[in-house]
Amino acid sequence: MAKTSKTRNRNNLKAFGDKLQKLRLSKGMSQEDLADESGLAYTTINKLENGHLNTGIATLFDLAKGLKVPPRELFDF
Repeated sequence: MAKTSKTRNRNNLKAFGDKLQKLRLSKGMSQEDLADESGLAYTTINKLENGHLNTGIATLFDLAKGLKVPPRELFDF
């Protein structure tokens, strides 16, 4: 049976969250550190990493800036 759009979206959000967490940890950063560096709320980082928040392009650029990586690296999952 084909995956529904909702299932694909949930899987993509979780994969993105896993990648974000992996990048953050590889930089030795806590969620609070990334929040400070990116100008985002700690709760936003937490929700993204847990696959509970779909976000926009501006937030993705803020995350990349906070992690000091090119934005495309966030999508290498």
